[in-house]
Amino acid sequence: MAAKRKATARPADEAMQAAIEYAEKYAGKDDSLFIEMLNEHYLRSQQPPADRRRTIAIQPEPPPPTRSFQIYSDPRYLENARQLARRTQGGYRVIGGAPVKPGEFLDCVAVGSDAQWGCTGTLIAANVVLTAGHCADFATRVFIGSDVTKAGKVVAVKKRVRHPKYHRGGHNDVMVLVLDAPVTTVKPRGLAAKTVIDKATDGRVMGFGHTDPMGRFGYGRKRFVDIPVASPACRGRIGGQDDRYAYGCDPGLELVAGRPMLERDSCKGDSGGPFYVEGKKDGEWLLAAATSRATDSAMHECGDGGIYARVDACRAWIDSIPGVTLP
Repeated sequence: MAAKRKATARPADEAMQAAIEYAEKYAGKDDSLFIEMLNEHYLRSQQPPADRRRTIAIQPEPPPPTRSFQIYSDPRYLENARQLARRTQGGYRVIGGAPVKPGEFLDCVAVGSDAQWGCTGTLIAANVVLTAGHCADFATRVFIGSDVTKAGKVVAVKKRVRHPKYHRGGHNDVMVLVLDAPVTTVKPRGLAAKTVIDKATDGRVMGFGHTDPMGRFGYGRKRFVDIPVASPACRGRIGGQDDRYAYGCDPGLELVAGRPMLERDSCKGDSGGPFYVEGKKDGEWLLAAATSRATDSAMHECGDGGIYARVDACRAWIDSIPGVTLP
């Protein structure tokens, strides 16, 4: 999910800290300018000296022909992105993307067919994984581990249940996988309540997906990135339009978030993967949504923000599935 770059000229953490301080100092109260300066300063610091001399200021991309804006010009998103950047200075959040350490977030699993892996999901009960509805063709087994090319536990899928109102265009894009055997070595992830999701200004996206903006390379290693929210419930307005028309989301059923900073976002292969939000307890992460698709205003398939199916909107349906008992 985090795009790969050249060898760095300085440690990434140090460079990010310097970029945040630089943007805070010179951007004033302008959130848009803050994000632009943050990206420019960080990317320049990551280039070797020879290339740095050829660096030019990053110019805004032109808007897509069918939309008058993009997610990174949404003032709600920009405000949340700046607040997220500030919190990274405390050392407990990541906005540049990183591999998940072995043994952490084992509830985030790879989902695949008998021949290949292609999606991501979240263990929400010992024998239940929540993933995307459009992953039905890649859902005969799940992998528990950090890298599908290395050792891990593979469990077969006994039953696939897609949301009864699923639409191939992406709406109600959730599916429950009932596993052939319970997973007793991993604690299932708790689900976030509606009130928690409604208040979310950012979240943590995780998955095994591709690492390039075109969605072609890098599937297999679990990665995560913390991203700002633009619309937690698809009920606001931007560019003179309701969010449902501007982003292509469903009010009350989905949230819109991402292209955070430095072009880090969810991508192909992350479909169905978790969108976590912080709980009330220190270090607690709860499942708020599942990765679905790119926004209608995105210019690229990956990197311009995404739509995530909220778990609170489908909790009653999940509970009604035979063989499913949530903690």
